Amino acid sequence: MKKMLLFLMLAAAAALLLTGCASSADTLPSPTPGTGNGNGMIQPLMPDMNGQNTQSTAMPESTAQPMNNGNTMTVESAQKAAQDMKEAVMKLSEVDEAWAVPMGDTALVGVKFDSQYQGGADDRLKKMVLTRVQSVDKAITKVAVTDNAALVTGIQALAETLKGASSLDDVNTKAEDMLKQLTVYSE
Repeated sequence: MKKMLLFLMLAAAAALLLTGCASSADTLPSPTPGTGNGNGMIQPLMPDMNGQNTQSTAMPESTAQPMNNGNTMTVESAQKAAQDMKEAVMKLSEVDEAWAVPMGDTALVGVKFDSQYQGGADDRLKKMVLTRVQSVDKAITKVAVTDNAALVTGIQALAETLKGASSLDDVNTKAEDMLKQLTVYSE
């Protein structure tokens, strides 16, 4: 009986020790095809009293700047999205540093990898980056991810330009030029 009790106590202690080894990495739900918002739930569209859709995302028109694909984004919302995208991408265990610049439905992302990661900017990583970026902005459907030092420096400089920008015109022009040098990934 004492052996059985000792065995159960050791098994319980081992179970407690093993639960301490569980990963604390931030996880995102994988997108479910055809559901719209990426978390497996369909958002209902409820009409208001006038029969209009209540899911509008109206922005103040005084500071609105058109983006390349016709979407409207303010400088402030682009700056916030860039910062949030950067932080979301940096949560990946493979990434040591990241910079992001949203441009219409595309995000330019420059990454510096953790010293232990040897995979490079392959399709698996690009898909993970796209998922992270979409957690910030569902309108992003494509990413241009690079680990090329020169291009990463360019994206970093572009992100700094965006931080101090008063208009998105200059940022969009520079982003379009940089986008010509990158491969765009989309699902």
